[in-house]
Amino acid sequence: MDALKIIEKLAEKARKESVPQSDVSPMVMHEINALQRTESGVLPLEFFAGISAVAASIITILSISAWQYIVNPLIQFIAPLQEMPLWK
Repeated sequence: MDALKIIEKLAEKARKESVPQSDVSPMVMHEINALQRTESGVLPLEFFAGISAVAASIITILSISAWQYIVNPLIQFIAPLQEMPLWK
């Protein structure tokens, strides 16, 4: 038998089959509601991320000023002189 005729017979049988009717909307709505209830667990993570960002900013500012002293060690000698008035 020719392969094309076999495919045509299978296609004809598939056309005669009835499509099963099933309703999946209650299961889908249950999954959507379950996802909406679990989304509130992100708030502690956002709080921790905010505090970490503030701490990182403070450390960055302090490290920049420390870097200036590390790069030029003569600043330690000049720093007390910056507070002295030149003219009285």
